[in-house]
Amino acid sequence: MPTIVEISKETVIKKAVGIVSTKGWNSLNARDLAKELGISTKPLYRIYKSMDEIKDDVHKEIENEYNKFITGRIDKEKALITSCVAYVEFAQRYKNLFVCLFLSNNLKWKSIENVLDEKWNQSIIINLVNKQGLSFKEAKELFINVWLYSNGLATLLATNEINISEEEILKSIVSIYEAITKWTP
Repeated sequence: MPTIVEISKETVIKKAVGIVSTKGWNSLNARDLAKELGISTKPLYRIYKSMDEIKDDVHKEIENEYNKFITGRIDKEKALITSCVAYVEFAQRYKNLFVCLFLSNNLKWKSIENVLDEKWNQSIIINLVNKQGLSFKEAKELFINVWLYSNGLATLLATNEINISEEEILKSIVSIYEAITKWTP
């Protein structure tokens, strides 16, 4: 009688995130995942009903890793700048994970309002209101303008179109922040 291989969800997800990190989201499939785990695909389907279910858990884990990365870098006194710098640095360090989260069909944003409504972003907008005395409308406008610049920079880094240092990332985001706040009446 063949031995039944026991494997945990945590082990599967950790290995799957590794595949996404090195090869990209589109490279994640049952056969390659099983090969990385040193098993056949059968044990995967004892734990999960489908590859879509595995991908859902992998996506959640990548979101968790992103949230930990960002949380560890936000300074509440400079929340907008530090969150945008962290966002861009995540794109630079974890290109394939960034692509999975923000440049794929996994993204649930369909409009600027969706971006503004995100829990993270709402807290930064409220921080701008509380720390800088901006109206909610002004805070939203400042946030979206700095974020759009940062998103463009992050996208260029994640897709290997450019490569700049972390120091240059910080300088460029601070510069755009300062320029926008000077122009805002």
